[in-house]
Amino acid sequence: MLSDVLVLHFSQGERRTRVHSLGLRCSRHLVDTFRNSQAETLLSFYCKRAYCAVLDRPLQAVRDELVTELTEALACYRQHCSSTALTHGQLVLPQCLKALPVYVNSLRKSEVLLPGQRSSVPQRLQLRGQLVAMDPAHTAAYFYPELLPLPLCEQSVGDGAPAAAVRCSGSSLDSRGLYLAHSSLALLLWVGEHVPLSVLSQLFNASSFSQLPCGECRLPTLDNPLSLRVRAVIQTLRSCTAFTLKLQVVKQGDHSEEALRHLLVEDKSPNGGASYPDFLYHVHINSLQLLA
Repeated sequence: MLSDVLVLHFSQGERRTRVHSLGLRCSRHLVDTFRNSQAETLLSFYCKRAYCAVLDRPLQAVRDELVTELTEALACYRQHCSSTALTHGQLVLPQCLKALPVYVNSLRKSEVLLPGQRSSVPQRLQLRGQLVAMDPAHTAAYFYPELLPLPLCEQSVGDGAPAAAVRCSGSSLDSRGLYLAHSSLALLLWVGEHVPLSVLSQLFNASSFSQLPCGECRLPTLDNPLSLRVRAVIQTLRSCTAFTLKLQVVKQGDHSEEALRHLLVEDKSPNGGASYPDFLYHVHINSLQLLA
C-alpha cells in the first residue's frame, strides 16, 4: 500500500489534509503479470516516458530503448510463460498484449520521435504536449486510428451502426469506397476515385470526382439517408474526443493523401518508419536471439 499526504492551506486560515492511497496487487508468478497487463496502459506509460526523455536524450536512443524493452518482454514471455509447445521460429504474444507491438511501432515512428522533413519544432512541441496530457484511451486512439468504411447505399445506411473498423493500412482501402480515418487529433474522409457518382451527389452535392473539395471542409446539409447517416457518424466520432476535430476531405491520388498516410500506421510511414509486419519480424528475430 502506497500513501501520499497532501496538506492544503487556505487564505482564511483553514487547513485541510488529503490522503491518497494506492493498493497494488502482487504475485509470485510471472504469468500473472502478463495476464493482467493492458496494452493501452503500457502504451500510455511508454509514450509519456519517451516524450519526456526527448528533451535531454537523442531521439535514436529513445527509439532503440522502446524496441529493446518490447524485445525483452516477448523473450521473457516465450521463455517463462508460454504453455504450449513451440517450434523454433514460431511467434508467440501474450493474449492481453497482442496489440502492444503495433502500438510501440506507431510510437517510435511518430512525428515527435521520428520527425519528417515538413515537421517543424513548434508543431512537434505542440503534439508532444497534447499527447503527454492524454489518458490511455485517447493515447491508444491516436497511435492506432480507426479506419471506418462508410455505407454507399440505402440498404447499408438503414441498418443502424456503422461498419466495423478495418486494419489501418492502405491495403484496406477500396477505390470504390468511402472511409473515415479517425484518431484523437484528426478526422479524415477518404474518397476513392471510383466511388459512384450518385454517392458523390448525395453526400457532396457534386456531379464528378474532380469537383470534390480537398482539405478542411464541412459536408453540405442534404436531405437524404446517406448524407444524414454520414454526418451522424462524424458527429459521434467528434463527441468521443477532447479536441474539436475539423473534417478533412482526402481524394485518392491527390497530394492531400499524405495526411492520410500518416494515419495508416501499419504501413511504412512517409518519414521512414518501418511497416508493422517488418517491425514485428525484427522484434521476433531479436527475441529469439536473446534466448539462443
